[in-house]
Amino acid sequence: MSEKRRTKNNRDEQVIEVSKLGTPFVKDKHVAFVFHRHHFEGKVAKQLRNSAIIDFDNDYKESSTALELKQKVVISYSKMKLV
Repeated sequence: MSEKRRTKNNRDEQVIEVSKLGTPFVKDKHVAFVFHRHHFEGKVAKQLRNSAIIDFDNDYKESSTALELKQKVVISYSKMKLV
């Protein structure tokens, strides 16, 4: 019983369709957001359909939340504002 494994990851080939809310939040845009009732700022690392992966700014990198989340967090577009 041998199993064939794919060397290519299907996620690499997928094109993510960004919702209308996400159009202003392009990669490397500076944004402000609230996470667990605390205010943070960061840059968009990657856009997803209804949310984005955000890298914390240097001002917040030492916060317990950023350290716990390994400097990245997924935030809904409705919870973000451009800075």
